[in-house]
Amino acid sequence: MADGEDDFKARLLATFAAEAEEHLRVLNANLLALGRGLPPDQARATVEATFREMHTLKGASRSVGLTEAEALCKTCESVLSELTQGRRELDAATLRLLQEQVDAVERLVSGSPAPPAPGRPTGAGQPPPAADTVRLDASRLDDLLYQTEDLFLSKLAAEERVRDAETLVEGLARARLELGRDGAGAAGPEAGRGRSVLAPLETEARAMLDRLAQDERRIASAVGRLHDEVRRLRLTPAASVLDAFPRIARELAREQGKEVEWTARGAELEVDRRVLAAIKDPLLHLVRNAVDHGIEPPAVRTAAGKEPRGRVTVTVAAREGGRVEVLVEDDGRGIDPAGVREAALRTRLLSEEQSAQLGDRAALDLLFRSGLSTSRTVTDVSGHGLGLAIVKEQVGRLGGRVELESDPGRGTRVRMLLPATVATFRGVLVEERGRRFLLPVAAVERVLAVSPGELRAVEGRRTIRWNGLAVPLARLGDVLGLPDRDGGAGREDPLVCVVLAAGDERLGLLVEQVEGDREVAVKQLGPPLVRLRHTAEVGLLGTGELVPVLRPEELVRSAPATGAAAPAAPAEPRRPAVLVVDDAITTRVMETTMLEAAGYRVQAAVDGVDAWTALKSGEFDLVVSDVDMPRMNGFELTARIRSDPALADLPVVLVTALESREDRERGIEAGANAYVVKSSFDQSNLLELVQRLV
Repeated sequence: MADGEDDFKARLLATFAAEAEEHLRVLNANLLALGRGLPPDQARATVEATFREMHTLKGASRSVGLTEAEALCKTCESVLSELTQGRRELDAATLRLLQEQVDAVERLVSGSPAPPAPGRPTGAGQPPPAADTVRLDASRLDDLLYQTEDLFLSKLAAEERVRDAETLVEGLARARLELGRDGAGAAGPEAGRGRSVLAPLETEARAMLDRLAQDERRIASAVGRLHDEVRRLRLTPAASVLDAFPRIARELAREQGKEVEWTARGAELEVDRRVLAAIKDPLLHLVRNAVDHGIEPPAVRTAAGKEPRGRVTVTVAAREGGRVEVLVEDDGRGIDPAGVREAALRTRLLSEEQSAQLGDRAALDLLFRSGLSTSRTVTDVSGHGLGLAIVKEQVGRLGGRVELESDPGRGTRVRMLLPATVATFRGVLVEERGRRFLLPVAAVERVLAVSPGELRAVEGRRTIRWNGLAVPLARLGDVLGLPDRDGGAGREDPLVCVVLAAGDERLGLLVEQVEGDREVAVKQLGPPLVRLRHTAEVGLLGTGELVPVLRPEELVRSAPATGAAAPAAPAEPRRPAVLVVDDAITTRVMETTMLEAAGYRVQAAVDGVDAWTALKSGEFDLVVSDVDMPRMNGFELTARIRSDPALADLPVVLVTALESREDRERGIEAGANAYVVKSSFDQSNLLELVQRLV
């Protein structure tokens, strides 16, 4: 047992050392740049970047129990905070203090190896043999991957050129055949001369097509090998993320008077580092849920005939289609669907009638809705109703899906199916109302040609029978809100239907054309498009065209009922609109959920720049903003709002962890109507404040 514990600690510290080395490299580079002197704007940005690096390193030191390093980082963090707030001068003494503290952290992280004893032999004066490895900065590896993705685009472009050449050859062949048919009449001699001109052109075009196809195959083979090799270099054992969780589970269990046995399977499986980084937070929420909600206290488990110690298991396994499955399961109390229905009624997500008609599986799916929690108490660990909502959002961003199963009294399983890499993507390319879209191949079950006579009306919706099921239909253009160019709803020609699957739900999407499946390079959406409705990311075709990659779950959930027209609903009174601004997803979701539950229309922004874009394109009645954010902080955002004549009277509430008197005064001077400190945050107080200002 001791050997296993020692091995775990060694792996955890090795993972921390690699992470800390990168943070320390950036910190040293930033301090060196500040020492050389920078223009005021660059100096301020560099100090803020240094503050964020130090904050992250402090948290990492705490997670592995390096309290001395954590204390040093905290001291540096305080100095950097004073610099960012203008309460301290960036002079030589301050820079020297920061550099000494960073050097001390570096010595602690490295273990302060002693120099070799004097006179000790070192191999007859020869340098030690060079190791057969090269240390490479992870950012340089990322740059190399992006360059290979550019080559991948050249491969896609070569495929497009081959398709163009095939079209040209087919056109020449058709033209020659047409002239042959005309040659039977009076125009025969002219047709003969035309054929004599077209024949060698067709021969040359076919030869050109063969050469292009050979070149395309060589490019595809070379780029594919290079791309695969670079991706393999980025592969990291899942243990690099999983090794931090046994300690988290044990400490949380100890705080709650519980006993937990942690098991990790498949930790040796290698996964893209970007995927592992993206699932770290979802895993943290799931493990916390398992310990806090799932595992019972020892006395309760014993009374139920269970072992006093609960089990939490995480399994990482490879699946077909280049995907990875991460399964988090516990043997705790499980989830009672009746309790979920009760919580949905309590939070007004469902009416009494809807709750009575809701099946057990659908009830469990409600847990992924933001703001729904079966816990009646709110703690720093649970009860906010955010954990599973965050899991679903972040897994969806990767193009994956998440499923939940539970047996009351026996345990819960949450399964995340993820891409093993996020570099490329295969999708079904469709066209609707003059625009092209990509649907994930994994979500497309079938493409059908449907005649109007096959449509059936079921509960006011048009459906088709497929695989023994009545599958509801919706036009993709209607779901996306695209303008109908030619009144297509009344067309009677055969329809093209893509049967889309999202969990247990199915939707038949009607489109104008299906162009087949494509392998594309994917690019993540950046501000201000980070939350574009129905769109996960964009795919780059070989033609250079950017095509939205659609989210199947959102399409299925928001598909309008087609068929019978619904009666017009009475106009609702306008609800006040609030813009929530915070770079922390947990805070953003929590505040959004709270305000929406209180009846406000809420839009979220990830930082000040994103918020300013939203303010210039929409109408809001109030802004609730964090202060410490990248690109544009809350003070700067407030000042910009006050300087704009159209927004000068807009109420602004700053919610922040900065609680000094100087920070409060700075917020009021910037023009904030109120300043709320997170350490004394109270939902009812904030709601009352928002109501008063609106």
